Amino acid sequence: MYTWFQPIIAVLAQALSYLHTFTHDWGVSIILLTLVVKMALFRFNLTAARQHIRTAAMGPHLKKLQQTHAADPNRLMQESGKLYREHEVNPFAQMGGVLLQLPVLSAMYGLFLTHGSAMSSLLVPWVSHLALADPLHVLPVLTGLMTFVVSLIPLTETAGPAPGSGKRAMLGVVLMLIPLLVTWRAPIALGLYWMAGSAFGLLERLLYRTAFGKRLLRKGTPEPAQAS
Repeated sequence: MYTWFQPIIAVLAQALSYLHTFTHDWGVSIILLTLVVKMALFRFNLTAARQHIRTAAMGPHLKKLQQTHAADPNRLMQESGKLYREHEVNPFAQMGGVLLQLPVLSAMYGLFLTHGSAMSSLLVPWVSHLALADPLHVLPVLTGLMTFVVSLIPLTETAGPAPGSGKRAMLGVVLMLIPLLVTWRAPIALGLYWMAGSAFGLLERLLYRTAFGKRLLRKGTPEPAQAS
């Protein structure tokens, strides 16, 4: 089943074993490996975040076009294309970070399923090895809640619905269910990986709210014309 991911699994297994020589705890090693993965994917996540900001800035202009050319779909398509080019928005670029994380997540699952029985950690003393599912469902619940919290924090004050809005809350519930369902019966090591990834994701989101993070997000972003 995981033949396609064997090269990734082999690299991750070597990296995890290397980290274990320093930490002597597989759980801590998984957290550090998660940090390494997040750092490797940061550039792609930053690109996706910048695209999200540009899309939000383009929103009022696109809405005006939809109102102006509601009766002319062809003209609307042409003008929308111009608007996307003007704002340098690429819808597919917003998915880059997510798409790259999927094979890594699948490889992690395969790694923990096949090698987790030889791993244990003081971080999860209620299981004898890390290939077992969490019998108390502590990590799945915490991971889901962490994902929900991250989803409530927009990249900037103006990027997307307000934190307390029903739309953002509904999206948060949907996003919370994904890790909850995936990790519910998966190896507890996968829960550790996902929980650590969510925690680092929260720190990344908070970074974007700082002055430095805002400059990072705006770097290379074109200044759009004001919607009339």
